Amino acid sequence: MGQGQKKAVFGKDPKIKNGGKRAKTYKAPKLDENSTDWTKNRLDFMIGTGPTAFLGDLGGQDGPGKPFIYDFEPTQTRYAISGSARYYLREYHAFRGSFTYARLRGDDATTNYPNRRYRNLNFKSPVMELTGNYEFYILKPKTIHFAGARSTHIFNGNRFGAYVSAGAGLFFFNPKSQVNGTWYALQPLRTEGQGLADAPAPYRRINAVFPLGGGVTYLLNWNYTIGLDFGYRWTTTDYLDDASGYYYDNDKIVQNTGKLAGLLANPSVLLDEVPEPDWYTKDQPRGGSESNDTYLIMQVTLSHSFAPSITNKKVKQKKNKQKTAYKEKLKNKKKGKKARAYDNKRIKNKKKKFKSPNLKFGKKRKRNKIRTF
Repeated sequence: MGQGQKKAVFGKDPKIKNGGKRAKTYKAPKLDENSTDWTKNRLDFMIGTGPTAFLGDLGGQDGPGKPFIYDFEPTQTRYAISGSARYYLREYHAFRGSFTYARLRGDDATTNYPNRRYRNLNFKSPVMELTGNYEFYILKPKTIHFAGARSTHIFNGNRFGAYVSAGAGLFFFNPKSQVNGTWYALQPLRTEGQGLADAPAPYRRINAVFPLGGGVTYLLNWNYTIGLDFGYRWTTTDYLDDASGYYYDNDKIVQNTGKLAGLLANPSVLLDEVPEPDWYTKDQPRGGSESNDTYLIMQVTLSHSFAPSITNKKVKQKKNKQKTAYKEKLKNKKKGKKARAYDNKRIKNKKKKFKSPNLKFGKKRKRNKIRTF
C-alpha cells in the first residue's frame, strides 16, 4: 500500500479515497424474515430406537445383586422404539410427551453366582410406557439465515446441543417365563402365593415410572436433528420379573393354582443337581424386596421440526423478486451512465467543429475566446 493511502475499516463506511477510488466497504446482510429464533421452532416430532437393559432380581453379574448399572448383563439387552412430541416452553425449556415400546429380559442362567444360578428363574416382558418429561438445555444450537447469502443455512455457533430431563408416567408390563420351550404369563399364576393366606396381594401390571436422563443432539439442517438419548427408569413395582418376596408353600400353590404354577414358582426342581435345595423352600428369599425394579433405555433419535423452512415457495418467490429488482436497478444504472457519456461526447464534438465567423480574404484572424457552458 502506497504512502498516504489509508485502509478501509471493515464494517464501516468511511469516505476514504484509495487510489482515486472510493474504498469498498462491507455491508452486513439483512436478516431474512425466516431467521430462526426459538418462537419459530417450538414444535418437533421425534422417533428413536436402541437397546434396553433390565436391572432387577433375575440374572445380572456374578455375585450378589448390585444397584444401578453395576449388575448390568450385556447378553440380556433387548430393544426399544419410541415416538415423541416436543414443545418448547422457553428457549432452553421444553416439555416432551413420549410413547415407548420396549422388551426386557432376565435369566439366572447367565450368572455363576450359586444363589441365583440354581434358583433357575427367567423372564421376558413387553413394556409400554406413556411419559411426560421436562427438558432443560445446557447447550442449544441456534440457526440463522441471511437474505442474499449464498449458503442456504448459516449456523451461528455450534450445531451441538445437550440437555438433562426428568419426568413421570405410566407403564404396562406382562412378565412371562419359559418351561420346556413354552412361555407362560406369570401374573395369573401367582407364583409367590399372592392372594392366599399370609401372602401379598396380586400385583398390578400398570404402574408408575419415573424417567431420569439426558442426551446430546446434532443439527443436520433447518428441520432435522439427530441425537443420543439416555434414560434410567425407576418404577413403583418389584414384580417386573415376577420375583420380589419369599417362597410360598409350594403344595398350597399347586392346590390353589395348579401344577404349572408350582413349577414356575420354584423351577430349581428342573435342574439335575442343586447343591443347596433348602435355599428354595418356604420362607426363603425368592427376590430382593429391598428396592423396586429399574431398567435403562438408550436410543438414537431423529427429530423433525415444523419451523418455517427458508427454502419454501414463498421465500423463493421473494428472493426471485429481490434478484429481479436488483438486476433492473443495475440495468437502469448502466443505461444512465451510457446516456450521460453520449451527451458528454456530443458536447465535445460540437466544440471541435465550431469556427469563428470573423474571416476575411481567406486569412484567419485571431479568434476571440469563446466561453463554453
